[in-house]
Amino acid sequence: MTKKMIIKQDPVTFPLFRTMLFVAALFLGALTACTSTKSLTPTPQITDDSDFIPAEFAWQPVAQGIDRFDFENAALPLVYRTVRIDLANEALELVYYPDLQTKIDKSDHFAGMRTRDFAERNNCTVAINASPFDGRFHRKKIIGLHSINHTVLAAPNKRYAALAFSKATDGKGYSAHLIKNQNFDCAEKYDFVFGGFFAVLIDKVILPYNEIYNSRTGAGISKDGKTLYLLLVEGEEPNRSSGLTYSQCGKIFAAMGCSNALEFDGGASSQLCIKGASVLNYKTTRLQANSFGFRTSIEEE
Repeated sequence: MTKKMIIKQDPVTFPLFRTMLFVAALFLGALTACTSTKSLTPTPQITDDSDFIPAEFAWQPVAQGIDRFDFENAALPLVYRTVRIDLANEALELVYYPDLQTKIDKSDHFAGMRTRDFAERNNCTVAINASPFDGRFHRKKIIGLHSINHTVLAAPNKRYAALAFSKATDGKGYSAHLIKNQNFDCAEKYDFVFGGFFAVLIDKVILPYNEIYNSRTGAGISKDGKTLYLLLVEGEEPNRSSGLTYSQCGKIFAAMGCSNALEFDGGASSQLCIKGASVLNYKTTRLQANSFGFRTSIEEE
């Protein structure tokens, strides 16, 4: 028989006790949650898509087959960064964390790593955070599918989407695929799978979601699967950039030329690094559950 312990609280001190518990819960939540919620963030007065979608994406070279475009609109305010990657580039190498050598405990937790640390250690030309997660302090558990070379390191969550990569048959370059609902078959079919949250663009159709503004990270794919687009939207400093909604991110992906796109873990977990350095205007200490990126053997001068 299970016994329950009853603790009598003094009527005067009990409110203080509850307050202490509430503060402690908020603190732990900040350490464990994978996204941030900022109820006081002002909503941008976006009256037209042209407020956040440029007439032209003026791509700037980063390395062979990799370009970037930065968008700012101080009137909203809004800041976001995008990256375009030619997956057919023979100089491209996909890297990721965790990998098959990463130690994972019996409860499927492992050491988290900041995306910027991952990018620096692996000499990534570009790197981004991926899946939502659970876990306290430095121990993380990926929520959703994470599969490396057909080996599942984190089980699928059928509610969420995923980004998959296949190696080219000649071993040079990759092709990308969007999976609307994760499943184990994905790990068998594709060489690498990184789970995210929800798809925002399917066959060029933007999917509707609740209009919540936040920091965002996501990925989009061209129709032939040969071009990958990455997006990071700032939103942790609302006076500088108030973030975007899922559907607005979908519109950006569509404008860049994507047929399909999904959102990765957002909020304070959002991180994008180019040549080992974070593109954020603010610092973040958040440990991410998993990250992936690309390095190239040839870089632009």
